[in-house]
Amino acid sequence: MVRTRTLINAVIGAVISVVLSFIPGSTVLGGAIAGFLEGPDERAGAIAGALAGAITFIPFLGIGFLLAGVLSLGLLGGVPIEGVFLFTFVIFSAGFFLLLYTVGLSLLGGYLGAYLAREYPDRHRRTRETVGFDTDPTDSSRRSDASSTRDDEFGDASAFDTGLEDSSNRADDRDAGRERDRDSDREL
Repeated sequence: MVRTRTLINAVIGAVISVVLSFIPGSTVLGGAIAGFLEGPDERAGAIAGALAGAITFIPFLGIGFLLAGVLSLGLLGGVPIEGVFLFTFVIFSAGFFLLLYTVGLSLLGGYLGAYLAREYPDRHRRTRETVGFDTDPTDSSRRSDASSTRDDEFGDASAFDTGLEDSSNRADDRDAGRERDRDSDREL
């Protein structure tokens, strides 16, 4: 299910893609902006980017239908039916390629934008504040569905979960374990 915030991010990315459409690869930029606004989750960023690409495709689709309608009026009177079918096939093929171009590159941009949001959390927070989005880090509805990386055996957070590895605590634990081993050897 797509949330309203994701749709708003996709519309922002699509508007930027259309405004910058004179630049090759503008769909990547629009998708990257949508993914960056969506947040550090790459999957959610890719979805926002793909939606931005689909929204960007709508004006191209309208122009394609208009072009096909105008050109087909002149073709029906003097061209054999095979020519009309060939022309229709070419128009649909070009439209499909344009769909893959806009949605695919926007999806890629969305993934890259979410990756950048994860790498630069302060910039992501400030950008969201500038746009006017809520930046509450305790918002549980925006958390990733990824499973916890807790060590069930020991009951503490693993180094992967916190992102920090406290080697001094681990070294102290190893030293304490060695001392227990020495004490147990002396008792025997």
